[in-house]
Amino acid sequence: MRFNPYLLKIVTVVAIAFSLNSCSSKPADCIKLMDMINEGQTLVVNLSPKLDGKTTQQLSQELNSIAKEIETLTIKDKSLQTFQKNSTKQFKDLSNSLKQIAESLTIAEKVPVTPEGKKQLLEAQKNVEENGQKAKQIATNNEALFKELVNYCPSKKP
Repeated sequence: MRFNPYLLKIVTVVAIAFSLNSCSSKPADCIKLMDMINEGQTLVVNLSPKLDGKTTQQLSQELNSIAKEIETLTIKDKSLQTFQKNSTKQFKDLSNSLKQIAESLTIAEKVPVTPEGKKQLLEAQKNVEENGQKAKQIATNNEALFKELVNYCPSKKP
């Protein structure tokens, strides 16, 4: 069996890449976390003007996915882990509120024009208003958390 120097180079490059990737610094962790939070906030801003049952459900699912991505980030700094935990919770809570809104909007879109339908419509409207207030408060808290994160993180890029 012959020794292949190219194989050794490939293995070395891969090993170095993995070791550099696993040794994340605070600035790198900050950027990863801020990018994910910013992605979620951008989704909310871009999809909010088009809120109907289907779009709201889609937004809910996408925010839940972002929450899961934030949750799985490997972050070593204890303070950043707290930001990570809080932002994960906020995105999950926002996703749940939007899911409730989506269900109510879908009901409202399909109710028959009857006295019973009117009751369902009023109930759906109440649910949308309640969950809309929750979502608004969560979004406000998320913006405040993001500002704290920006202040905590170093301003230099890794």
